[in-house]
Amino acid sequence: MAAHHDEIQQRLGFIDRTIDHAVRACRSDANVPEDMRYYVNQLGQHSSQARQALRQQDAGQVRQSLDDLARLSEQAQSRLRPADGMNYALKSAVILTHIELSALRNQLD
Repeated sequence: MAAHHDEIQQRLGFIDRTIDHAVRACRSDANVPEDMRYYVNQLGQHSSQARQALRQQDAGQVRQSLDDLARLSEQAQSRLRPADGMNYALKSAVILTHIELSALRNQLD
């Protein structure tokens, strides 16, 4: 991996925190659509897989996990609309997660 292990770990930690914000925002708002809840929950599960792969120093699995996370974050972000009524905390967490994942994937290339 081109990026340093500690830096990847720090960036994954930040991504985890943004996903946690999205999870909490989903829990606090009964009006969040089910598909968005699904994507946010999937982001949380895949983030755990990425951290585990990083601990095991499995570069291929780290990359695959990050690809999966990026795909999920893109799908979640594509469901956001300016007037959809979703709370700002959820929207910003989903957008920030996608931006950070995209930057991390580019760094690994």
